[in-house]
Amino acid sequence: MGKMNKTVGLIKKSAMLGIVTALTFSLAACGGSSSKSATNSNSPVKIIVTNSKGEIDAQFKQAAKDFMKVNPKINVEVDTQAVGDTLGVYDKLTASGKTVTLAMFDPYAALHKYKDVGIDLSNDKWNAETNDALKNSDGKVIGFPFAVEGMGLVYNQKVLDKAVGGTFDPYSINTQDKLKDLLNKIKASGVKYPVAYQTEAWSVGNHYSSLFLDQESDPNTILDKLKSGSLDLTQNAAWNGYYDTLNLLTSKDYNKFGDRPLGQYYDAAHVAVGKGDSAILFNGDWAFDSLHAIAGDTFGFMPVPVDNNPDNALNNKIAVGPTQVFVINKKATKAEQAAAKKFLNWLVYDKTGQDFVVNKGQIISAFKNNPNKVNNPLGIAISNAIAKGATMPFSTNYINAGDWPTTIGPDVQKYIAKQESRAQLAKVFEDYYKSHQE
Repeated sequence: MGKMNKTVGLIKKSAMLGIVTALTFSLAACGGSSSKSATNSNSPVKIIVTNSKGEIDAQFKQAAKDFMKVNPKINVEVDTQAVGDTLGVYDKLTASGKTVTLAMFDPYAALHKYKDVGIDLSNDKWNAETNDALKNSDGKVIGFPFAVEGMGLVYNQKVLDKAVGGTFDPYSINTQDKLKDLLNKIKASGVKYPVAYQTEAWSVGNHYSSLFLDQESDPNTILDKLKSGSLDLTQNAAWNGYYDTLNLLTSKDYNKFGDRPLGQYYDAAHVAVGKGDSAILFNGDWAFDSLHAIAGDTFGFMPVPVDNNPDNALNNKIAVGPTQVFVINKKATKAEQAAAKKFLNWLVYDKTGQDFVVNKGQIISAFKNNPNKVNNPLGIAISNAIAKGATMPFSTNYINAGDWPTTIGPDVQKYIAKQESRAQLAKVFEDYYKSHQE
């Protein structure tokens, strides 16, 4: 889910898997030693921080130095997991007997594999500045949102401006009928196939097919119903609505690949939308590197409409959320936990911390008070959506993204190719959760 956890699609963007050792960098505290008790707030304290985003290793270590300049009593050791390393740096350090104070996990791991690691962060000050704090099934905040991504219908602004005869507003398309009307306007403007839909299993499965979880404010609500066998998807309006929209997007009338919808179209789809030969595809902000085929073209996101009710929140928001979160280890001392909280607040409220996240790290901030924006237009669109409150949870965070490409994804592909009925697809989902209770 995020740049480090996409299966097939995101490997196109990140480095190839390989045997790479974790990078360890111990930063000495600026202050001198003290004989005072470690429980004394004035005593020096050391914290170990893990960074799962290997591509910002140097930036992260510089940020730690900057933090220590203004917090000389706190010694920050940053341990980075290199890009492509399959063994988590948290696991390595823990196995060696060290206690990680501040651990970076992907949200699904934080909610499942490491669900007993973190302390409750619900009352921390920074919660007031974000809608993307990670909550567990009890509703407690256990994850600080560090790296944010989003997904929706990606569009070429220039093509849509021409189609609508003005400046296209992505939030004006808040019903299925309005989407169909837009597609017809695009065709009328001279674009034969408005949509270029790539149908790789991770995309139609993990990403698109998890959107229905957002019909509840907490996606866990729907998952709990699926696990208990109490949700009949054939009667669920949101689940059906998303597949009605998928039918439209993948149809022969509108989709560049409609005659043969299944295939390896990722690159071709992005080049088509990038050049303006098509106008719309479904993906996330990580797709920008594949999109900008022509310098100067601008891209944005619009929500995926699920029905014809313009007041339905699902029709007016894009899925945005943290793909990496920080968890404070309950096994750390109180002094270490307090130091970790100070570091998190520094990332949110200090100008240097804000600059590190967005300008140095090129990470979309989950926090509304951060005035900085990343350079690419899809990132800017997500930042704008966050600022205006037009986001819903990044639903892929709540499923096993490593599993769905080989379980749910192939059946969604069969559905798109009309080799499987809607009812059969519903049964695949329901049977999966009856046998997967994690």
